[in-house]
Amino acid sequence: MPEPRWVRVRDRQTRHEFDVHEDSILLRRGAVELVKPKQYPPARLRRPTKHHLNLAAPARQDVAASAGDDTPEKE
Repeated sequence: MPEPRWVRVRDRQTRHEFDVHEDSILLRRGAVELVKPKQYPPARLRRPTKHHLNLAAPARQDVAASAGDDTPEKE
């Protein structure tokens, strides 16, 4: 019986990419999705994980700056 191969998948929540066996329960339950099968064909060895980082900073609203109140007052 042939040994199961590693396939590249992406976690649906965290968007991390990693390898699992072809017969993984994560694939059967739909917890992960296959990633670019042509670029990442099934392999005998596991590949390094790619972590998804959301580097876009959330928009900050500074009330004082938008109102123009940040200038010092002279007495």
